[in-house]
Amino acid sequence: MGEQPVTHVVLQQYRASSYSEQETAQASHLRISAIRHLRVLGLIEGEETGGELRYSEEEVRQLRCIRRLQHDLGVNLAGVEVILHLLKLLDTLKQKWELERN
Repeated sequence: MGEQPVTHVVLQQYRASSYSEQETAQASHLRISAIRHLRVLGLIEGEETGGELRYSEEEVRQLRCIRRLQHDLGVNLAGVEVILHLLKLLDTLKQKWELERN
């Protein structure tokens, strides 16, 4: 029988409001080249500040999600894009529902 894949969770506390490419790579456990590729595909944006690309905490979370979908669950980039779109839509609908409830 095949071995079951195991996901390891590492909790780290980051305090910056935005992260350099190197910090983003460390926090998301992705290579800088992979992050740049995801940026070219439009899955994350990044912000150019002083000639340097910086990424928000939300983008780091999204990169972690992308990594998990690809590496742990075997989802291809097209599937990742669809899942991220659906998660964003779900979040928007949840916020709308909560506003209507109050």
